Amino acid sequence: MNPRVIAHPANLQGRDFIVGDLHGHPDVLRRLMDHVAFDYDMDRLFSVGDLVDRGPNSAGALDLLDAPWFYPVLGNHDAMLLATLNLGHLREMRREEAQRTAAYADLFARNGGWDWFRPYRMDEEPCERWRSALSQVPLVRIVDAENTAPAGRFQVLHAELAAEREDGVAVCWNDATLAEDTHPRWQEPHQVIGYDATGTWEDHLLWGRSLRYALSHEVPIVPAALSRTYVGHTITPPREGRLLQVAGHVFLDTGAAHLDQAERYRDQGLTLFCHQEERGWVLTGEGLREVGLDCGQP
Repeated sequence: MNPRVIAHPANLQGRDFIVGDLHGHPDVLRRLMDHVAFDYDMDRLFSVGDLVDRGPNSAGALDLLDAPWFYPVLGNHDAMLLATLNLGHLREMRREEAQRTAAYADLFARNGGWDWFRPYRMDEEPCERWRSALSQVPLVRIVDAENTAPAGRFQVLHAELAAEREDGVAVCWNDATLAEDTHPRWQEPHQVIGYDATGTWEDHLLWGRSLRYALSHEVPIVPAALSRTYVGHTITPPREGRLLQVAGHVFLDTGAAHLDQAERYRDQGLTLFCHQEERGWVLTGEGLREVGLDCGQP
């Protein structure tokens, strides 16, 4: 199993950037990094996951895993790829782990992963390298609050930390519980909106869409004591130059998956956000623009 949580010290020398779902567009990321004059010795780049699928260069996106300045979390598309790479190791797994691996590998096929992966399936060197690297990618990265004013501590994960309950959609984790990678809640089974099946919180952090469901269906949202949490997974283009921020979650998937359909999705692209400066940049088919955060919701 992948690590659940990895903690990082504050960056006392440079800046921390977070990039939205990459979906096979490493060249677009490089353009954004050039624009912000990314310092490869001082700055760090965190990723909300989904390096692969959809775009033209998933293999190139996976090469980022070797970069010392790159800190990704696992996305659901990355998890599906990892499961596919692990199919040859099912006999070494516990029954539950083997069943989950087989299910995720099936989802990889159904979500079009083989469209780009097929030429690599018999190439042992990249497949083993990707399998090894992806196996070390955590579900959550937490960055210490020290000297990260004005925004303070932050965490990065793929989907969300909220789920349905009787009085609405609640943010079920806070800073203290999220930092415990052995917290019993991780194995709590429940229906996951987005996964559309019963899963644990390990699945929920990869697939969950309860917050976005609540917003679109006017369901009450019950917040928690949660530091800023950067997520992706659900395409959420900026509105009036602002990224959606709700219940501590900042949504950074602004539609890089649709960059190859720029005529249809003109306002969608890849977002790079600087935590310390509290501003970001979105590169769409129509060009580059700067974005901020909305005032937030409870």
